[in-house]
Order: sequence, then C-alpha cells, then structure tokens
Amino acid sequence: MTKHLWRILVLSLLTLALTACAAAPADSGSAEYEAQTIEIRGLPDGDKLISVAELRALEQHDLDASYKRTTGMIEEFQMSGPYLADVLASLGGDLGSYAGIGVMGTDGYYCLVDEEIIAATPDMMLAVLIDGAADLGEGVAPARLAVQGQFGPYWVKMVDSIILYDEIPEKRIANVWLFDNLVEGIEPYYYEYYGSADRSYELNQIFTRFDNVLSTAFFTMKSSDGFKKNEAISMLLSDYYIKVEGDDAPTNISPHVQLGMNVQHIAWFSTNADAAIFPEELGVYMENAAAQGLALPLSEICFEVGMEQVEGLSFELYGMDGERYTVSGEELYQGLLVVEDDGRYSVSWPDELAYAPISDLLRIRLVEDGGAADETAGGGQAAAGGQTQAAADTLLEISGDGVGGSSYWSMADLQALSGYQAEAVYSTHNNWPTEGSISGKGVALYGLLQEAGLRDNAASVRLIASDGFAVTLTMQQVRESRYTYPSGAEVPAIVAWAYGEGAASPQSQLRFLIGQIAPSEVNTSAMVEKLCKIEVSTSGGGRWAAPAIDVVEGSVPAGTPLSFVYENMDLVKIYYTTDGSQPTHYSAVYNPSTSYFQPHLTTPLIIDADLTLKAFASGWGRADSETVSFSFSVE
Repeated sequence: MTKHLWRILVLSLLTLALTACAAAPADSGSAEYEAQTIEIRGLPDGDKLISVAELRALEQHDLDASYKRTTGMIEEFQMSGPYLADVLASLGGDLGSYAGIGVMGTDGYYCLVDEEIIAATPDMMLAVLIDGAADLGEGVAPARLAVQGQFGPYWVKMVDSIILYDEIPEKRIANVWLFDNLVEGIEPYYYEYYGSADRSYELNQIFTRFDNVLSTAFFTMKSSDGFKKNEAISMLLSDYYIKVEGDDAPTNISPHVQLGMNVQHIAWFSTNADAAIFPEELGVYMENAAAQGLALPLSEICFEVGMEQVEGLSFELYGMDGERYTVSGEELYQGLLVVEDDGRYSVSWPDELAYAPISDLLRIRLVEDGGAADETAGGGQAAAGGQTQAAADTLLEISGDGVGGSSYWSMADLQALSGYQAEAVYSTHNNWPTEGSISGKGVALYGLLQEAGLRDNAASVRLIASDGFAVTLTMQQVRESRYTYPSGAEVPAIVAWAYGEGAASPQSQLRFLIGQIAPSEVNTSAMVEKLCKIEVSTSGGGRWAAPAIDVVEGSVPAGTPLSFVYENMDLVKIYYTTDGSQPTHYSAVYNPSTSYFQPHLTTPLIIDADLTLKAFASGWGRADSETVSFSFSVE
C-alpha cells in the first residue's frame, strides 16, 4: 500500500473518531448546572432526587421531536436524553405499573399524563440535550418532557418534579351544567393575559357552585378539536380562570399557563362529580348536531362528559326560570338541547312526551334511584299533612323510603302547622372563615317530617334546592341540640319562609336554617337556599374516616412539622388536642378554611416538646369519626 493510501486511511479513521466524540453525550461544562435535580415522588422506596448529571449517565436516545401547539403552530427539535421508563427503573420504579404521572415545572405548570398515553409513548423522554445545546437555558432547564404524538401542553418545560400515581380517583359525573348559566351571578374578572383583558371567571368561584369538589381528584378539559388535558384540582386553587371572550375562548388561563400550552375552545370540563359544557363548542364535533340549527341530544351530552349510562336511571332537569322535572334515562334519549339565537339553551321534546319545554337549561342531575318506598316498612305513619299531589302553589316536596309516602306542601300548609312553628336568630360560620347571623321564622324540620309520615328507621335527610344544590344530614344532626352564639341559646333546625340578615322578612322561596354544635362549626354549607325538596332515606352515610398524619409516631427531632392527612378534607373539620385530653367540637380546628378558599390557613403543627395528639373528623351527612391518638417524644 502506498504512503498516499495510508494517509487517506489514517485521516478517515481520525475523522470517524472525532465524529464519534462529537456525538457522545455532552454536558454543560457547569458543575452547578449539572447538579440541578428533579424530584420523583411516589417511588416504592420513597421520594428520590436525580440530577442532570445522573440523567446524562443513563442510556441516551435521539428523537426527531415535533409537536403541535394548541394555537396550531408546529414546533420541531432534535432532542436527546434518557427514556422516562429508564429513569424510573434506575430509581426502583416501573413506569408501566402506574395509573398516571403528574409532571410539574418550576414555574408551577402541571400536566397529568394518564396510563393510555404512557402505553402509547414508549419513547417518552426527559430531554437534556436540545438542538445540540447541553445547557437548556433558564426557561427550559433542567430538562424537558418529550411526549411524541401529543399536543404541546404535555411537553412540560423546566421539569421540577414527577409524581407517580398508583391510582387516579375515579370520576362519577352526576351533574351536567350549562356554563353560561352556571356562572350567572358570579362577578367576572377581566384577567390580562398576553396583552388582552377579557371576561373570565375564577375556577374557585365556579367550584363553590358544585355539590362536592375533591381536591385529590383531577380536572379534565376537552377542546372542540378533540384534545383532552388533565390537571390536579389541588394545583388550580388560585389564579386560575376560564376565559369566555376574546381569542381562542373559552380557554383556561393562569400565570402558570403559557399561550399555546392551554386548552383552547373548551367544549367541556369536569371535576370528580360535575361537568360544565359549552354547547357551541360541543356542536363542532358531535355528529348529530344539526336537527334544528344547533341541537344536541341530551343523552349524548351526558355520555360525552363521562356518564357511563343513562338507561334505567332517572334525571332531574332544572331551568333558569325555576322549571324542574324528572325524566327517565330512556326519555333523555329523546330530548334535545337547542342553542337559540338569543343565547338561551332550551330543551325540546317530541310531541308524544308530555313534558313542557325548558326555555333555558341550567343543569341535568343524575337522581339516585332507590325504587318505590314500601308504605308500611320501618314503622312510622302515613303523611298526615300536606297534599298527596303537586299543585300550582306547591313549594316543598317530601319523599323517600324514610316517610310513609310523598307529600306536597304549600305556604299555607306549612304555616298551618302551628305546633311546630319557631323563630330565632342563628349564628353562622362559613369556610372562608367569617362569622355572621341570620334571623329566621318557619316550621321545625323534625316536626314537619313527623307530619309527613317519618318512619322509625329513617336515617338521613337530603335537602335539595331548585337550582340542584343539595346537602345531606344524618337524622341525628337534625334532632340533636344546636345553639346560636355568643348567647348559647338552643335553636331548632327549621324550614324558614321568612328570613334575613336583620329582621326575618317573608320570602317567596324557602330556606333551611340550622344552629351550631360549637362556634367553629361551619353551618352555612348546610343552610340550603331555594329549598324545594326533602328526600328522607332509611340509608345512612356511616361515619367519617379517622384522620391520619404524615409523621411516624415515636421519637422525633425538635421542630418536626406534622400535618393531618385526609382524603376529603374540604368536607370535614379536624378537631384536635395536644395535651392528651379528649377533643370536642370546641377544640382547636386544624383546617379552618378549605383548599379552594384560603388553603394557607391550614398549617402543620410543630412538635417541639413531648406530646399526645388526639383528633377526630366531623362533617355533615355522616357521624363523627372515631378519635385517634398519636404520641411523640422529642429527641
């Protein structure tokens, strides 16, 4: 071989070597940058941190990455990094075993990736090299999640933590609301977002109109182009809005949501039990939407937002003008929601059904169908007052298997119950928390139920408003002694026809008023306005679960913080003592507000001396939990 050929061969080998070196995983050259960490929560052996340097040490993969922003813009990158499955495996986790993962950025942005997307994206990556840059810069570092095939909102920048979910709380949609009517009376906020201040509604304010929002559940949004996104409700409890005017509305906006990373043209959103719809956006993709202008089958709306079935069930429909009636699931198939030219959402039925049309629908509510009540089961008596059929002047219906039969009460019927009438001033305490008072005059609830044929085995009472809001009380909560403060005078639970913050003045609609066991008990949540129906049941709600804590009993360092852990903390108050004494409703309250009002008021207890902690949970609709005890000694 000639010298010339040898030179060519040597140069070729050197070129290959240099190319290989250039392709090898690079680092930023900054020890501080490489030491940045991502927290992985929920691993079998506890939470762990992994640094950028450790991510680079795992097997690296290249990805010709591209995604579509919800604005329609396509973005493309050359990305490199470890697959997320490998990252978790290196820490003792198995990506395929989780029901979902939550990915949070350092800017507070959050996205839930469910198991369906996990299964469809084996090359899901934590990118540490983008377009050849090992230092991703302030707006992207320490890593970016790459979810090929998904819209931009899944491509989380500045990944700070990854939460692994063994299970995702199941949604049980029981209410479908028309958004525009749901927010009637809520003060809009003109939130400035990327240079435009458009009419918006704070999500917290919307949540207060739902019966039961669990902070542990997930908030789902679906756009008219089919894109669906989940977020943790606990992450949405401040500065989060639904914008209803302007570009891309309706859309979710927040300081933590960059333009193009939100869900634009929202068709519906849902919590654990409630869904709100935007019919005009639903009509974009629901196939059978053109029967009479924009007309959507009621049953298809229910299926679309997550109800699993309608057959064999009953539904109550509520109109904005006070209309309310019950239809079967089979009949729901024949009803149409019609978007009128003036912005109303009317309901129409075929001629063979005798239901009157609703001029502007507020809500579809799934009714718990307990079947017909046995007229004699459980003792008690048949209804002694009221009417056996609804009439034009009916204000209140009492029904359920806990009474002898359905009865219907007009104002005159209620006021004729002279032996049960009561008038009092009721102290009030809400979840903000603030205190107040309300005067009321009406008929004692327990006496009214007796007149309605209360059975001996009646266990609970559900109070329902004409707008669908409902609260359940145990029979004990109805009957036990309750008081008004600061006087401490005993007051009965009443169905009031006259009430007001000053003097009680006659009203056209009924309101339920109830006293307090102790000054810190929240009773406003049980004071149902626009009361129109009472369902009495022989089934009780059992008792609330006992609270748990996030610190193991025993010896702990001085200054150790301790928090109570409770799945439905917004539904209860946790009362506790730290001196070993038995807690009561007069004891300290751990959670004076809720996660959707002032979550910062719920703060950890600090263990700075030996103590015995005792606590129980209390709330409407169930008996108080058992009292639990935890002992600690300071090291």
